[in-house]
Amino acid sequence: MPKCLLFGGLLLAGCATPVSPARQVWCDHNQPRRASAAVVAAMTRPELDEINAYNGKGARWCGWKP
Repeated sequence: MPKCLLFGGLLLAGCATPVSPARQVWCDHNQPRRASAAVVAAMTRPELDEINAYNGKGARWCGWKP
């Protein structure tokens, strides 16, 4: 019985679908954040830093253009 369970588990483990690279998944599910001038004027420094970091990551990983 334990051998059957082991064999069945190995068969199921072989059926796993491959996962895409994390960067490609991130690029497929995100897009650049573009705020209007009025929104940017109302944002705090930490919010601006977060958007710049996010867009910088997209530029490096996905080839986004400024």
